[in-house]
Amino acid sequence: MDSRKPASTADAPAPGAGQGTAEEEERRLFEAAMQGVRPLPPGPRRVVPEWQADPPARSAPSRSRPPRETLQVEENGDKLTGAAFGVAHDLLRSLARGEIAPEAELNLHHLSADAAAHQAERFIEQSVAKGRRCVLLIHGRGLHSGPSGPALRPALVEFLCRRPLAKQVLAFTSAPPRHGGAGALLVLLRRAKSSRP
Repeated sequence: MDSRKPASTADAPAPGAGQGTAEEEERRLFEAAMQGVRPLPPGPRRVVPEWQADPPARSAPSRSRPPRETLQVEENGDKLTGAAFGVAHDLLRSLARGEIAPEAELNLHHLSADAAAHQAERFIEQSVAKGRRCVLLIHGRGLHSGPSGPALRPALVEFLCRRPLAKQVLAFTSAPPRHGGAGALLVLLRRAKSSRP
């Protein structure tokens, strides 16, 4: 007969013994962490995605205006208009109707987009230097441009809207029919800055 006694369960902690202390410690830590926290007011709740939980720091609202050389372009079918910030709508309408007559014109038919942009730049610089107010750029309708469609007009518009030309252009619009319609742009130029002190 085995005289050894089975291990006494008196040495092992009784179920639930010692847990009261851990639970009390957790409750004490939770209450310390929640000290000063108030419940949300009643009302509908919405879940905020984690990436929105920390909104960016607010900075003072900037009152910056668009740069003076930026032209805003609008396209409505075949008609195209671009204008610098602050240009009056009446002036644009007058330009679109052909009430401001072009003082010079440049025919860009059959040129590549790069060559047309280069010639248009030189032509506009010379026109500003001569004090011209309005010029006509004839780019054609691009009817023979192939499957990709007209390329010259979009390239010219992009070129007119960025420096260095945007500094000299006040507005542009598709020409009225007597000046070429959708195949030409009337360009209103800024006045040359006086060199006087």
